[in-house]
Parts: sequence; C-alpha cells; structure tokens
Amino acid sequence: MAGLQVLDRDGLWHDVMPADGALLVNLGDLTARITNDRWMSTLHRVKPPVVNGTIWRRRSVAFFHDGNADAVVSTLDSLRDLGDGLAYEPITVRHHVAAKLAGSRRGRKNLAAVREAGRVIASAGRQA
Repeated sequence: MAGLQVLDRDGLWHDVMPADGALLVNLGDLTARITNDRWMSTLHRVKPPVVNGTIWRRRSVAFFHDGNADAVVSTLDSLRDLGDGLAYEPITVRHHVAAKLAGSRRGRKNLAAVREAGRVIASAGRQA
C-alpha cells in the first residue's frame, strides 16, 4: 500500500512500494552506531495515499526490538579506523532508548541524535 517514504542522502523523499508478501525492515539508530554510519538508520515518514483526490485508508504494523537493556552498543572494531573517525561513543541500550523517548514524549531535543536531526533539517526545503 502506498504511503511509506524514505529520505535519501540528498534530502529527497522517495515512495517505497514493497513487493507483495514482502517484509520491510527499517534499520534503527543502534545499527548506525554499530557500523559507524556505514548502514544508516532509515529516516522515513508515512503520508496517507491520495488516489483521484480521495485519501485511501492504510494499515501497517510496527514492531520495535531494542535488545538487552544493559548491553553496551559500540562501533565494531573493524569499522573504527576507516578514516572517518568514531561517530558515536559507546552507550547502553537502556540509555539510548531513554534518550529517544525523553525527546519524543516530552518535546525535548534528543542531544544524542545530532546526525539524525541534521538529516531532517536538511530535508526541510525539499519536501515532496
């Protein structure tokens, strides 16, 4: 069903149309931390599909899995020294989730999401 869009590295939004019966997986921010941004989390949005001037109903199910709350997430050793420097400090899953929830539920800035915020701001002038 139409509606899902992803933001590319140039700040442009693209429609995503999964194949019938497909499972769509968005990588999360912890994957970006582990891979030193080699695999970026997917900045996405859902816009209601409009067909012939009529908004179509859309249904989807989201499942979030964050792992062991006490696990320390850090960049893989093999990706630390590729010339880009270390993008992230190690963090526990508990603190990562708490920082994200503190920002989204209380309307506060998530200071740990500087890179994600930069991608959102860069895309502001290129909304589709």
